[in-house]
Amino acid sequence: MATIRRLDRLEVSTADLNDAMSVYRRNFELPVKPAPDGKSATVSIGGAEISLIPALSSTEAEGMSGLWLEADDVDAVCAALSKSGYAFEPIRVEGARRIVQVEAKSANQVPLFIFDRKV
Repeated sequence: MATIRRLDRLEVSTADLNDAMSVYRRNFELPVKPAPDGKSATVSIGGAEISLIPALSSTEAEGMSGLWLEADDVDAVCAALSKSGYAFEPIRVEGARRIVQVEAKSANQVPLFIFDRKV
């Protein structure tokens, strides 16, 4: 059985990073930490985070651009996705994570990344 443990990170594209950071600070009183290069920022919420990232171009829509979920076992997730007919990329390893990327058309047009820590 494929078990999702928690929401890890939500990626949000923005054309104006400073404005986006101020929205989270002002409206929700959340801590916002700019990246050292000043090109992105992280908003911490409990054990999860919102990553504010620059829109790739002036025509790219602002809003959710990626959803990261932690699972107990990515192999079980892939088996469940296959059984249901959902498309996904092969598992890749980045640092201490094994990651499967579900094709956006199978996830309501949102890039969906599911990972475990079984490296």
